Amino acid sequence: MENLLNDFEEPQYSYVGFWPRFGALLIDGIILVVFAYLLRLSLAELENSLVLLIVTAIVPLFYNLFLEYKYGATLGKMLLKIKIVNYELQPPTISNVILRNIIYIGLQFVSFGIDLNSYLKSQSSDLGDFTGFASYFTPEVIIAVIYAACVFVIYMIEMIFLLNDPKYRALHDRIGKTYVVRNSA
Repeated sequence: MENLLNDFEEPQYSYVGFWPRFGALLIDGIILVVFAYLLRLSLAELENSLVLLIVTAIVPLFYNLFLEYKYGATLGKMLLKIKIVNYELQPPTISNVILRNIIYIGLQFVSFGIDLNSYLKSQSSDLGDFTGFASYFTPEVIIAVIYAACVFVIYMIEMIFLLNDPKYRALHDRIGKTYVVRNSA
């Protein structure tokens, strides 16, 4: 009887560090840029680019959330043979995935708000109105610069967490109670 219990082994995982995760992020970014480009080509005849703005804001969210929940990995992670698991080394639950992506979701909503504001402004103003150097310091530009600075700080915090944790957990991994692992079994 004891032998039966010992024959069962949990799968062995190794935690994934910075470079494979960065590689997966890069692959996912390329996939999303190609998708956005193809979408832009297919919707080019639309008079209203608001549809394109909305779709290109929504697709990256669902890309991450759906693939991470359904398969435990985005396409980039799948290509590099890494995946996301929860603290019990099981596939992530929907709450793990949502919490893991909560920072990204927030950034995506802010980015969409900035883009929507720019779109609405461009619809209501004459693009020929250039008032010189001062036109570069509009509230919209200042907000976009502050947003970019905040994104930079968030990514630096993520890297500090990732590089200083023996299990390579970034801040979003801790929030979602997940690990990124390579299945060595």
